[in-house]
Amino acid sequence: MIWVTWRQHRSQAIACLILLCALAVFAVSVGTRMRTAYTADGIPACLARSGGAGCPAVITSFANQFSRGVSMIADVPLLAIPGLLGIVAGAPLLGAELERGTWRLAWTQTVPRSRWLAVKLGLVTGGLIVFGAAVTALMTWYRTPLDQVTSRFQPGLSNPGGLTFTASLLCAFGLAVLAGLLLRNVIGAMVAAYIAWEVPATVVVLLNGPVHLPPPATMTIPCQAGCPGARPASVPPVTGHLGDFVLSVTRRGGDLVVTYLPASRFWTLQLIQGGLLLAIAAAALGTAVWLLHKRTT
Repeated sequence: MIWVTWRQHRSQAIACLILLCALAVFAVSVGTRMRTAYTADGIPACLARSGGAGCPAVITSFANQFSRGVSMIADVPLLAIPGLLGIVAGAPLLGAELERGTWRLAWTQTVPRSRWLAVKLGLVTGGLIVFGAAVTALMTWYRTPLDQVTSRFQPGLSNPGGLTFTASLLCAFGLAVLAGLLLRNVIGAMVAAYIAWEVPATVVVLLNGPVHLPPPATMTIPCQAGCPGARPASVPPVTGHLGDFVLSVTRRGGDLVVTYLPASRFWTLQLIQGGLLLAIAAAALGTAVWLLHKRTT
């Protein structure tokens, strides 16, 4: 079964390897240049000395250089890769067998149907988890200098260094496996699964943007002499902690009311987003396993 699974899914495995190598080349080349600029600008010493308050111009220049055009080259494609790769790996797993009618041979051999499905799901899912973890580790290393001076919250985007990349990959895979079983057509299953995957993917994006769960924190700052630097985009943030993402700063009497996302909340949000995506993946795969034992004709 291991050999059969490899033969049937080796093209997807090779595509993952090529994609990972391409990301590695980009991450190493840009990440090395980022680290060189980070050290040359004296940012580590400034952070140790004043927490960034002594060099706001340097930090702003560094962040603008690497967090916009350069970072978007990797971040934007990483939004679509989980959906595309997940459906390519998942739709043929059952859909191809049912479409070609080869299930009559595959499921009537000495290998029981349950073992056949368990081995294929286990190997392909394991491979996707390894690929997702490798991409996450690579992007985390690549973004480390940038994450030291900017917020890890990206409005409208999911952070590729968190849990959501792998969870989104598995979500698309699970939906594609189920679609392949229901539609018995690989191309149709890919289209249906991608459309279905867009729903939770959009929810994840919304949780990084206009919708916040849990709600943003608030801070009241006594404002004397105009509260210099108290702007949403100030460096360091008006909260005084690099990594906080300030949403708004409003005046109320003699105070400033700051609405922000604390840096410590990053993993809480990742667990919420990743848990949602994994729950959908588990539900889709569980339904596919149950239906497979009910529908084979």
